[in-house]
Amino acid sequence: MNTVRIYLFIIFLSFNLFVSAQEEPFTLNTKASEESSPSKKQYYLLSPRFSVTVPHPMGNKSFKKSFVGIYEASGGINLMLYKGFFTGVSFKKGLFKITENKIGDYNASMDYNNLAIKVGSDFYVGEKNKAIYSMSLSVGKNWTKYSGIKTKDPKNPPKYSSFSTYFIEPEMNLFFLIESNFGIGATLSYTVFDAHFDPYDLVLNEYAKFDRNNAVSSQFISFGFGFYYSFVPKKK
Repeated sequence: MNTVRIYLFIIFLSFNLFVSAQEEPFTLNTKASEESSPSKKQYYLLSPRFSVTVPHPMGNKSFKKSFVGIYEASGGINLMLYKGFFTGVSFKKGLFKITENKIGDYNASMDYNNLAIKVGSDFYVGEKNKAIYSMSLSVGKNWTKYSGIKTKDPKNPPKYSSFSTYFIEPEMNLFFLIESNFGIGATLSYTVFDAHFDPYDLVLNEYAKFDRNNAVSSQFISFGFGFYYSFVPKKK
């Protein structure tokens, strides 16, 4: 879990740096000031969020050696509790594959579905309030299924073809607002399963050489594009 602590520290540090970068020098040009006057902060009760990202294996060396991330698609809805602080639910579907550049003459996939509850905060950043920085922490259940796993020895089949476990996932987003309730931007998350990946359980050691020391949880970092939308304005 040390990786998660480091990641959370990076989130807070990047937020402070971003806010500092948004500071603009004072100007006496009245007309320019009026045209660039800040938008009013508006909070909304409900906020669906969607993102499309690409996962990249981390932490477990055997996991990184075996799989490459193909895609993730996630969606959810947040309930604003008080001035940017929210709770919500989210669902994520993703895919990893074993490709030729990982293990030769082998084609298999790892499909996963994550269901989680989350807590987090949205912050307006910059003097014009034209961007929202969002950070959250999700905790939930994962369901993973392997397809195409094969073995050379029929007497030594894979130990399992699917599993379920719990996971945690810190996430941060930066949305640039097109309207007060709609924006697009970048998203970054780090997922940590409460289960370790062992290639010997899937008999991948018949096709490649692996270290037997795999007592490290399955982890992956994901980044891509996110979409922000909100409705039902809250009274000020």
